[in-house]
Amino acid sequence: MLLEEAVAYLRPDLPDDGTPAIKLWGESAPILRSYSSSILVSYLVDQGSSYQYVQSRHLTESGMTEEDLHAIGIRNLASLARDRDLRVVPYNGIFAVLMGGDFEASLLLVDHLWDHQFRAYVSGDYAAAIPARDILAFCDSGSLPGVHELEAVIARATATADHPLSDMVHVRRDGLFIPRST
Repeated sequence: MLLEEAVAYLRPDLPDDGTPAIKLWGESAPILRSYSSSILVSYLVDQGSSYQYVQSRHLTESGMTEEDLHAIGIRNLASLARDRDLRVVPYNGIFAVLMGGDFEASLLLVDHLWDHQFRAYVSGDYAAAIPARDILAFCDSGSLPGVHELEAVIARATATADHPLSDMVHVRRDGLFIPRST
């Protein structure tokens, strides 16, 4: 596996509620990094017809550290956004981010977008919805109609998402998106 091709990918942190699940430990465990209370960062490598999670054994084999992998994953995610012609489209007082599916929500991790490129749309703190891996919408956190529209996006997507991520609006503070307190 070429770890230099890994892309950072947000995924939900599944609660341990007693539901049967496959647990992986040791060298088979995927590399996961906490992002917020309910979201993890993982790393995927495109295998052509599917993505493979980077596992502990891949790091061991490569001699790479988790920090190295994270930096590569963010860099490759930003490159993917450029390669897929990222677009921001206004919609009902919010802005939808489009780039072909799978990684839109993960763009929360690309600081440059939020610090520079998306500043053309929002002057205050950001509020964002990431109900599924392929949905990212944002607005100014001070816009009550915008936040309500983000909540509506979440409600609509939650019913049909094949890769659900979060049912909460997140606000960007100190370079990190955290769940918005109501």
